[in-house]
Amino acid sequence: MTDKEILYISTIAQCSSITKAAEKLFISQPSLTQALHRIEAEWGAELFLRGQGGLRLTEAGRIYLHAASQMADLYQQLQQEVSETSARMRGQMSLGITPFQGGILLPSFLSQYHKRFPEMKLSVVENTSAQLEQMILNGQIDLAVLHSPVTDYRLGYDTLYREDFYLAVPVFSKDHAAAEGEIPLITPRVLAKQKLVMLSSSQRIRQIADSICLTAGIKPKIQFTTSNFMTALGLTARGLGATFIPKSFARFFAGSYPVAYFRFPAEWNAGWTLMVAYPRNTLLPKASMELIRVMRECIASMPEVFS
Repeated sequence: MTDKEILYISTIAQCSSITKAAEKLFISQPSLTQALHRIEAEWGAELFLRGQGGLRLTEAGRIYLHAASQMADLYQQLQQEVSETSARMRGQMSLGITPFQGGILLPSFLSQYHKRFPEMKLSVVENTSAQLEQMILNGQIDLAVLHSPVTDYRLGYDTLYREDFYLAVPVFSKDHAAAEGEIPLITPRVLAKQKLVMLSSSQRIRQIADSICLTAGIKPKIQFTTSNFMTALGLTARGLGATFIPKSFARFFAGSYPVAYFRFPAEWNAGWTLMVAYPRNTLLPKASMELIRVMRECIASMPEVFS
């Protein structure tokens, strides 16, 4: 019973559907189906039955998840006790963060953390989410603040914030019509008409944008590609194309760029999750757990950006 297996079974149980669970886990439906069959074969029991409301847990499935929950509670208790009593309360820690969050979130939580732990030395590295993942796996940093989807299951993570994406368009766009204060809902037809300013394929925003276009069933018309989000937003403001933007980015730049926004249908699942990633199956020191707690507090204290 591994962490990944528990995650798969619990997500299927929550969604009552392998297809929806696969979307939530950012894996393919056939891969999740194969994983379920492999787990059931290992335990020699069916964990789900198909009914009118979708998949539901069998008695064996309920026993499996109950045992998994107890194991998780015991592990968390052990983690807390060891962290508080061991010598792993190091005097220094390294944190990776994406450049944009480095500008918005880092100053806030770093000042709070320093007040509580003035003796802790914290070194900060700014990089893309994909590069930060690799740095954690290579042991170059202890924690990383990055965006989903996490592409390597050797990483564990804590969720900080889930947000939707918008499509930013020039304010004079003929397709954009909404009452004051409202954000109109885009359709596949309107999205297919847009000339797009995209980020590079290695960046998370681009990966979410590609996923949105795929879900909408359109082939994107890419006008420009850049590795700098502010460049993309600036090009949109100049009327050179539309670009995909997370809601927190839109709020942070409100008033700085003359753009308008479309929102996406809920069923497109157009969004990402801000998370703290670390090596899976490792005991986090108390210093790291406190840093994560401070991050959550800071996000909660910034409703003008994160809400």
